[in-house]
Amino acid sequence: MEKMKTIDNRLLGELLKNSRRSDRELAKVLGVSQPTVTRRRTALEKDFIDGYTAIPKWEKVGFELIAFTFVKTKLKYAKPEVRKAGFKRVEEWMMNHANVILTIDGQGMGWDAVFVSFHKNYSAFAEFMREHDSELSDNLIESSSFIADINPITIRKAFHLKYLADAK
Repeated sequence: MEKMKTIDNRLLGELLKNSRRSDRELAKVLGVSQPTVTRRRTALEKDFIDGYTAIPKWEKVGFELIAFTFVKTKLKYAKPEVRKAGFKRVEEWMMNHANVILTIDGQGMGWDAVFVSFHKNYSAFAEFMREHDSELSDNLIESSSFIADINPITIRKAFHLKYLADAK
C-alpha cells in the first residue's frame, strides 16, 4: 500500500473513534461492503496502523500522576559511536519501565528530548526519577518534570485518539 485512498482515510477515522467495531458495522457506516472493509483494514494494519489499545480510566487502575519529563543530554555532543551506545542504553532503560509510554527526541525550550510516564503516586514518581537520574546520569545534563494529577476533575480534555478522526 503506497498511498492511502479516500476509503482508507475514512476507515482509519472510524477505527480511531472505536476500533472494537466489527467489519460489518464499519461497512454500514462507510457505505461499502464488509469484504471491502476487511481488505482495506488488512492493508491499513500492514502499513499504517501500529496497534490497537485500550485507554483506561487512570484513577480506577491505580495511577494518580502523569509526568512529562524534559531532558537535556550530553549525547547530542558526543562522537557517533558514543552517541549510538548512549541512546541504546537510554532506549533499554525506558523499555524496561512499563510506566513510560513515550520517549522522543526533539528540540525547543532548551530541551533535547521528552518522555511521558504514569505513576501510582508522588512517592513512586520521586523514586522513579531518582533511579532515572542515577542510572542515566552519565548521559544527562539536566532534567525537569511537569507532573499533573490525572483525577478526572483536573482534566479539561481527556487523552484519546478519537479526536484525530476529525482532524483536517
